Amino acid sequence: MLLKKFLMPHTILKHFALKVVLLLPVFGIAQTLSQTSTITLQEVAVEATKLETDRFVVPASISVINLIPLQGMQQQLSLQEYLSAVPGVFSLNANNYAQDLRLSIRGFGSRAAFGIRGVKIIVDGIPETTPDGQGQVDNLPLGLLSRLEVLRGSSASLYGNAAGGVVYLNTLDSLQGESVQLRTTLGSYAYQNYQLIGNVKGEKTTAVFALNRTVTDGFRVFSGLSQRILNTKIKHQINPNSSLTFQLNYTDSPRAEDAGGLTLEESETDFRQARQRNVDFDTYEQIEQFKTGLRWQQQWNSRWSMDSYGFYSFRDFYGKLPFENGGIVDLFRNYYGVGSRLTFQETKQKHSHQWQLGFDTSSQRDQRDRYQNLAGKQGEQEFSQLEQFGNIGIFLLDHIQWQKVLLSTGLRLDIQNLGADTVEEIQKYTVFNPSLGLSYALADQHRVYANFSTSFETPTLSELSANPNGGEGLNLDLMPSKAINYELGWKNRTSSGYLEATTFYIVSSNEILPYELEAFPGRAFYRNAGATSRFGLELAGSYQWNKWAIQASMTQAQYRLEGLDTANEVEGKKIPGIPSSQFFFQLKYRSASDWQWVLSGEHSGAFFANDSNSVEIKAYQKVRFQGQKTVQTQWGKLDFFGGINNVLNTTYFDNIRLNAFGGRFYEPAPGRNFYFGLSLGI
Repeated sequence: MLLKKFLMPHTILKHFALKVVLLLPVFGIAQTLSQTSTITLQEVAVEATKLETDRFVVPASISVINLIPLQGMQQQLSLQEYLSAVPGVFSLNANNYAQDLRLSIRGFGSRAAFGIRGVKIIVDGIPETTPDGQGQVDNLPLGLLSRLEVLRGSSASLYGNAAGGVVYLNTLDSLQGESVQLRTTLGSYAYQNYQLIGNVKGEKTTAVFALNRTVTDGFRVFSGLSQRILNTKIKHQINPNSSLTFQLNYTDSPRAEDAGGLTLEESETDFRQARQRNVDFDTYEQIEQFKTGLRWQQQWNSRWSMDSYGFYSFRDFYGKLPFENGGIVDLFRNYYGVGSRLTFQETKQKHSHQWQLGFDTSSQRDQRDRYQNLAGKQGEQEFSQLEQFGNIGIFLLDHIQWQKVLLSTGLRLDIQNLGADTVEEIQKYTVFNPSLGLSYALADQHRVYANFSTSFETPTLSELSANPNGGEGLNLDLMPSKAINYELGWKNRTSSGYLEATTFYIVSSNEILPYELEAFPGRAFYRNAGATSRFGLELAGSYQWNKWAIQASMTQAQYRLEGLDTANEVEGKKIPGIPSSQFFFQLKYRSASDWQWVLSGEHSGAFFANDSNSVEIKAYQKVRFQGQKTVQTQWGKLDFFGGINNVLNTTYFDNIRLNAFGGRFYEPAPGRNFYFGLSLGI
């Protein structure tokens, strides 16, 4: 039935065929050019799968991007800049710094009213996502990112809760050929970014220290940001087989303003205006966050190794919402955890075998207080409770590889407990999640794979504490959502690039979606919306020859609410907040005189703003142009860089507030805007 719904509509076929026709010449030309290319691509071992395996061999859809070649010309304002090329990934809200980036992978995470839900964020091997499944990336040191991996399938057998996909980020261990890097970037809307990176190298120890300062007035009225980030990473080689990595991050964001959602009529009257109610209630957030972690990697011999970590983090959040009762939120979060995994690897004449046994445990304690918002002034306290969420997970992974076949299996048990000091009841979830994958080499350069996996996603503490009755306690009527993922793919690797095609089919139950109430405008509440079905095709390719490089990706999918009473108005409707089609194309050129140019374009298809699909958000296209010039001077390496975002000055929306009351769905995006800067490496 789902396949029929996906294939029948004429418009879907037409748009899908058009994108394939556009992509095929690109891939075909690149394939032809690659036959004469002398560029050699090394095998890429991925870390997001925990058992490090060549990306071409692993039976999963995983994108890997080396960020270093393009880092020098990026604006470094949002993680969205780095994710556009990855199929199946859709992001919103890059310009509302009070709500943070919203990121979804194959629809997981699309329901988030703020931050990232349903997707696991890992930085340098240590989780950024809390045990209840909530993640923020406003503390990421974007200028230090060196590598990005995106695991696009359900991965609960690896990471447990909220692992509908995984974003695995690595930061620099050291600066190559430099001791100090100074960087200044200026841009539209009074954007200023100042960055200092220092590098210390010893015989066994390397250290990277970074300071970052960002301020901007924002595109819209009342949408400014002021932020400071300190990041430290120290790596010590105890001996050739053992290393310790220490990381520390401190983020201070004294003010990130929220211009609020507009009606369509308001946005058409003045695209840059703020919602007046947000201005009247002085709606903004203030954050102070500290995180520190230690990772120990030990290799005993060619067979046995261990990878362990421990971390502690606190987040002090103070935010104002555009209503009186409970309109000021004061949240203090303690978050800590440890994890370890033991790996065995053996290679014989005809096959190799890897298995891994591991555990991780983490705990989260949120002291949540709500006060009256009296026209921007803090009034009496109306709500106070200590909320707790704890998790322990045990997993076993196994890879057996023969000459042409890799068999991958996984099993994970998660036990979670949550509650609040205002109620006696404790909620407990116990979940098993298996995975099974198989890849087969058709030839040296061609491989097919299939996998089956499951995932689950509990409500977060912020969702559970949003009681529609406005009282204390937790809304325990909210149930976890569960999903089953089927995937079939093909990979092709040549001397100068790769091609990939992946189809997926996902069914889920108890999907959680946000909505608003008239009594609390601007505050999100949550409800289970039944089952969903998701079916799609993802294409991706990257080729380079001589001084040119091409990268392209396409996603065509259907995401629907299914399995409800046929009398329900949302039965068979599309899941809001996710486009059915996406397209990305990038052309890069590097001259002999050290000029580098990048032209990239994105197409995002239409999607809906509410469950009933009565409000459609139109498709839009974005074009970005970037350039960089490198000059070697007597002081060091000097880089001039700049870019034009939204070159064609397209009118579109940076964020859509799902199911917003009163039709206030729309948060306008910036038009054509510029940035330029200077970097000196000594």
